[in-house]
Amino acid sequence: IAGVATGVSSDRLVPDKVVTSDSLDIAADEKGLRVSGPGRIGKVWFDVAYVLPFGREAQGRSHVEGTVELSPTTVAEFELGLPSGMVTGKGLGQIRIDFAKDQPAKLTLSSDLRGLGLLLADLGWTKGQDGRGQLDIAATLSKPAQVDSITLDAPGLKAEGAIRLAEGGLDLARFDRVQLGGWLDAPVELRGNGRGRAPDISVTGGRVDLRRLDRKGGSSNGAGGAGIPISVALDRLVISQSISLTGFRGNFSTRGGLNGDFTARVNGIDPARIAGTVVPMRGGTAVRVQSGDAGITLAAAGMFTNAVGGTLDLQLVPRAAAGSYDGTVNIRRVRVRNAPVLAGLLNAVSVVGLLEQLNGEGIVFNQMDGTFVLTPERVVVTRGSAVGASMGVSAEGSFRLADKAFDMQGVISPIYLLNGIGQIVSKKGEGLFGFNYRLRGTADKPAISVN
Repeated sequence: IAGVATGVSSDRLVPDKVVTSDSLDIAADEKGLRVSGPGRIGKVWFDVAYVLPFGREAQGRSHVEGTVELSPTTVAEFELGLPSGMVTGKGLGQIRIDFAKDQPAKLTLSSDLRGLGLLLADLGWTKGQDGRGQLDIAATLSKPAQVDSITLDAPGLKAEGAIRLAEGGLDLARFDRVQLGGWLDAPVELRGNGRGRAPDISVTGGRVDLRRLDRKGGSSNGAGGAGIPISVALDRLVISQSISLTGFRGNFSTRGGLNGDFTARVNGIDPARIAGTVVPMRGGTAVRVQSGDAGITLAAAGMFTNAVGGTLDLQLVPRAAAGSYDGTVNIRRVRVRNAPVLAGLLNAVSVVGLLEQLNGEGIVFNQMDGTFVLTPERVVVTRGSAVGASMGVSAEGSFRLADKAFDMQGVISPIYLLNGIGQIVSKKGEGLFGFNYRLRGTADKPAISVN
């Protein structure tokens, strides 16, 4: 048998959808039935063939295979729960649906994503309509449908997971691994909030590398948008070549840009616990970090191992270059002991009593302040000072993170309590009289010169 059906319309072939076609080819022989041609499910275009084998060996199985439209229309028609604007353009997918008696149909779909635009504005990722990638989906067409597996591989983004749909949209999307822009490698969950609303996001492990974060990305919500809640439980957050935060826990929102609060440990050192806040700024995200034990925190960061106690307040503001920040640091009531560089300075200026104090209980600095530039390779101190009753020190210069080599200069002012009147005519940390110094080398092998 061979024929053509015209003006086709059915509300039974696909539950809750009307299938229409101007023309379908129909053919049947002793092996089975085949119906093929273009048409629409609701508003979504397709060009497929339905194949129904005859005979006992077919066991009532049949299938549909062909091409289907992928577009914002597809998202809306099948109530996939994706935010408006996430999908643009129009692409094609290769589809197959297998039917078996008394069982939900099984669907597989693959696409090279050509012609389809994708946007994750709050994560700073986009794929243009001219770009290619690969999307593979396996789903069970129960009610509601369930996506048993989904794999997305596009420039700058890879994801593998599964999706559970609810009536009216997304219930839960769980991705075992998401790799985004070289800065994110972590498992991610998205929980639906109803039709047309952005999902909640949870990062449940993995790693984020701030050095590779694209500062051109960011939220599209603006200050007036509702923002997306993001719960984060990272294994590691990389800040620079030698500084990472482990056990990172935080709750954030993307309203106006990334903002929220967090806790973490510095470089995996359990006592080196910090609490912090991130806020959106022009060009990226600013960070404020506070610690109740400045000595342990600085030692864990590998920056200074001879401080005891004190409080730390550190602020980082992003610069134009990726992974670079303008920073300020304030430390209060910290004690410095057995510091070879400081011992070398005190020995050079031959101040009686301070060396013994340094190598004993330590020298107390009531206040340490500094401004600096942090890059992935170095810390450049533009202004630094440490002030205590026994002495004051000013400093500026650079410190390389990889080999901990420094090149610093400044003024050391002994007996600062009496000498501090010099602040009227000098920088903070410098007294009425003092000694110019220059430091080079490393903490283990410093080269010290004093005038």
